Amino acid sequence: MRTIDIASYDVVRAGLATTLERMSVHALIELMQKNDRYVYWLQRKNSTFETQIPAVRVNERFYHPSFKLEKAIFRHIRLTRHFQNYELLEDGTKKLRIPLRLWLEKQRTSTKFLVGVLVCRLRARGPTRTDAPVLMMWAGS
Repeated sequence: MRTIDIASYDVVRAGLATTLERMSVHALIELMQKNDRYVYWLQRKNSTFETQIPAVRVNERFYHPSFKLEKAIFRHIRLTRHFQNYELLEDGTKKLRIPLRLWLEKQRTSTKFLVGVLVCRLRARGPTRTDAPVLMMWAGS
């Protein structure tokens, strides 16, 4: 994780600060898994909400979380049919729900395989066999 110079950003939403004796991604994942209260949302000065980035504050320094940590923090957010990747805060400011790169990854991996069931009747040839249903499955994009 790399440090962030907070002077060039505006804080859109403040999260919780944490203190760790030994800085490690695994310790952060255990602490922050499925808990986005620790995330600070930062936006470059004079830019739009689409450029917001998440940050975590550990030992009084701001860090850009690794992709692995982002996935752990925002694991509980599921993409639904009409998913909007922003929400309005109490003061009317728009804030991203999940980081843009994680949202793009979730979109890429959430394309469901279309699984269709096709029941065919095979016509049996001969006097001893009857029509038997056969289950055929297909997967497509």
